[in-house]
This record gives sequence, C-alpha cells and structure tokens, in this order.
Amino acid sequence: MGLRRQFSTGSLLMYMLTFTLEVTVLILRAWLALILSWIVLATTALPGAAGEIMVDIAVLPTVWSVLALVWPGGSGWWWRQRLGGRRPSQREEHAYTDATELLKDNTPTSLPQPARWFVLDTPEPDAAVLGNTLMLSRGLLDSPHLTAVLAHELGHLGSPDGRLTAALNRFMIHPPIYDREPQEHNQHQYQPKPQAPFEVADELFIVAVVVLACVRFAYKLVMVCRGGLGLYLLRPMWGRYWREREYKADQYAAALAQADELADFLEIHALIHDHPIPFIWLTDHTHPPTELRVDRLRKYAHTPTPAGINALPHAA
Repeated sequence: MGLRRQFSTGSLLMYMLTFTLEVTVLILRAWLALILSWIVLATTALPGAAGEIMVDIAVLPTVWSVLALVWPGGSGWWWRQRLGGRRPSQREEHAYTDATELLKDNTPTSLPQPARWFVLDTPEPDAAVLGNTLMLSRGLLDSPHLTAVLAHELGHLGSPDGRLTAALNRFMIHPPIYDREPQEHNQHQYQPKPQAPFEVADELFIVAVVVLACVRFAYKLVMVCRGGLGLYLLRPMWGRYWREREYKADQYAAALAQADELADFLEIHALIHDHPIPFIWLTDHTHPPTELRVDRLRKYAHTPTPAGINALPHAA
C-alpha cells in the first residue's frame, strides 16, 4: 500500500513543510560538525575521512525521520528504553488477548495489531502508540476499561498516526537531561588594594562575563541543534491535526462497540485533569476537551457509524 493511500494529502504537506523548516537545523548541525572535524583533524592524526563521517552523523536524524514514514523500526525499542518499560507478564498477556478477542468479535475486518507491545509500571491507566509499538500501563491492564482504551489505541495503530509521530520525534535529538536548577553561591565583598583599586575585580568581571556569554551561546547552539524548529513554528497546525486524530480514534473505538465504555473511562480518569487552555488554536495541545470527546462518544453509542469500519482508521 503506497503512501498516498495511507497518508492524507494534508498530513504529508504538513510533514514536508516541517521538513523544510528543519533544513535550517540540518545545515547548522552539518556546519558545527564540520568545524569540530577541523579541530579534531588539526589536533590528531585521524584521516580526512573522519570529518566526512561526522557530517554524515549530523545529517542522520533527518534521514532517519523520513525513513520512519515507511518503516519506523527501532522507534519502539528506544521508546521502551527511555520510559523504562518491560515485557508483559503471563497474566498481562492473558488480559491483552482477552481484550483483543472481544474486539475481533465486533469487526468483520482484520484488527490492527502492534508489531510489539510493552508494559509501563505505573498505577495510572495509560496507553500510547509510537511507530508500530503499543505501550500499556500496568494500571490499564488491571482496569475494566482495558478493552475500550485498547480500541482507541488500535484506531491510531491502524492509521499512519504512529509512523507520523515517530517521524516527527526523529527530527529531535534527545540529549541527557541535567539538573539546571539555579545554585546558591556565596557572594563576598571584594576588598581592593589601595594601590590598585578594583583592577583585579574588573579583570575578573570581564572574564566572567565573557565566559558566561560563551556558555550561554553554546547552550543556545546545542538547543537549536537538537532540532524541532519546524515543530515549534508549526505547533498550531500540528495541535489542530492531532486533536482531530483523537476524534478519529474515538470513532474507531465506537465502531468496535466501545463508545459507552470509552466515554465512561474518560469521565472517570481524564475529565478531572482538564483545565482551561487559552487560545488553544494557537497551541500544540494534542487532545481536545474531554467533555467534547465524551459528548461525541455518547452520540456514537446511539447512532450507526455512517462511514463504515474500513474507512475509520485511515487519516482524514
């Protein structure tokens, strides 16, 4: 199945626009890698090919992003490692199998299945899809709403949502997160020498300012090189897109006879966490208001799905 049959024209255009904006970051990464390679070559006896390798490594995240649109291999493994996920136990395997068997009874077509799934040891019921990998929390596997939430996530999995998420995430490089809390420093009054008042202090001040400016510039440069410029500039467009995709996944769950159950889950576990979001249309908030999702699901539960189940998972 080609990309045109899986991705909507709008989602592909948005990705291409994001990709175009990320070219600035790509050029900056390559430029920085080239400078570093010159420094390395000037101070070591490494062959000239080492510089080309460093530039290739700088370009790799962008190429890796495009590849995720077709094959998101590796995204699920890295995602699991970063979250600290684990393989499911036998009891959890049985719970997952029972839920999928129930969903299969409500669809005449094949049910989307993840390439792999893992468990996150948190008591809160939670689930997500990245690439072709599914994450389920321990709290959800113990919840009576597992089947309904799973139906929603399979709606994402049966569409390009997971691959598009992996592709967008790969634009960014995730360095280790260090504690950047401000630290207390003892400040002492400097007592100048009578013969040369403030000369040493002035020199130290100038050095401190230069060092601080260099550190801040290097930090900003690293943050830009992480990527995500296109995502930041297009965040209102992506926010609106993902909010619509949540509605689509809800619609798919409703087609699997899980509308009321999913609405119950949202009322119990999600509605309490909603809060006002001023100018939501200018933000990258990915979920619509829970009350509106519940309202649609209640309507789905009492009206037939007009489009049919085959069309539901695909991008609009």
